[in-house]
Amino acid sequence: MIELIVAADKLCTPKGNGPKSGQDMSQVELLEGVYIWIESGKIVEISTSKPKSFVRFVEADLVVPGFVDCHTHIPFYGFRENDFLKRVGGATYLQLHSSGGGLFETVEKVRKASETDLLRFNLRFLRELLKKGVTTVECKSGYGLDRENELKQLNVIDKLSKIAPQDIVSTFLGAHAIPKGLNEGEYVDQLIDMLDEVKNYTNFVDIFCDVGAFSVESAKTFLTKALEKGFKLRIHADEISNIGASRLAAELKAVSADHLLKIDEDAIQALAGSGTIAVLMPSTSFHLNETYAPARKFIESNVPVAIASDFNPGSSPTLEPTFVMHLAVRYLKMSPEEILTAFTLNASCVLGLSERIGTVEVGKQADLVLYDDANLLTLPYMIGLTPKAVVKRGQVFEN
Repeated sequence: MIELIVAADKLCTPKGNGPKSGQDMSQVELLEGVYIWIESGKIVEISTSKPKSFVRFVEADLVVPGFVDCHTHIPFYGFRENDFLKRVGGATYLQLHSSGGGLFETVEKVRKASETDLLRFNLRFLRELLKKGVTTVECKSGYGLDRENELKQLNVIDKLSKIAPQDIVSTFLGAHAIPKGLNEGEYVDQLIDMLDEVKNYTNFVDIFCDVGAFSVESAKTFLTKALEKGFKLRIHADEISNIGASRLAAELKAVSADHLLKIDEDAIQALAGSGTIAVLMPSTSFHLNETYAPARKFIESNVPVAIASDFNPGSSPTLEPTFVMHLAVRYLKMSPEEILTAFTLNASCVLGLSERIGTVEVGKQADLVLYDDANLLTLPYMIGLTPKAVVKRGQVFEN
């Protein structure tokens, strides 16, 4: 007997296991009047026929794959309301950072917080993301900036992965900033020394390579060592200024280069031949009142594009995926079909999970978002639209 049937008036999904680029990003399959058969958390058939027997039946006007948020800064502790007001008043990211505020305010709060504090504070964000259709989440360290507190964050992510319904992928971002009292070279050496312990928690490392953070030379030193130890590489690149971080991502064939607000044409072409995925986060541009990444140039140059929230307490305090989609239409000039591919299949490729999530296909994990009174165009248009239900590994979560 089939455990769950999801009846979809419209099923919209990209297809395949690899990242899509160029015109392929807009190739989204639309099936009408289909039944999605689910057993043991997986999709076993997609048919125009309803089976004779089943345990549960759910209907929806629109079904899409579960959203994959491949770049967040969960777990953190506390908020930064004063940063927000200072930004509205004209303060820049670098001004806040250099004054000892910004990211460093969150570092101080995370260092003082216990693991229990961090678990309680961040579990609610994951639950809210699930309600909005985000079924897979990437979580980073990066607010510890020393061995004890970076490992504390990674341990919290590990515990969250056992509590939260979502699939959670952990990333080591100890190289988020240079802590007070150390110079860049000293801290890079410390980060390299942490890698063997970090390997117990994750296969992904990330670094913020930009003005006010790490130089290209330091980033290359750290990432090369991480690569030798078998880590997959990600880079915060070209967010504040273009110092060559995205070209380094291409050179090292990083899994992703993230942000890319200030990228130039040469670097776009370098990424096009590298296999690196461009992760764009328009909500960060919105909150920083900054320029937006040149998504159309990436797509025209056959660079695979993913989108994500960059959810964090400073530069992107937003949990709403439809807001990210809205900004992607309005400012990145992406189509709803491209956005769906970017927020599902391509994002799952960033996390190395595309063989089991990111599309609605037979054999894939049953991660689905169900809407009533909606079509694909509704999602970026109606900011805050809440799904009727979310299916994660075949389990139904109704809103």
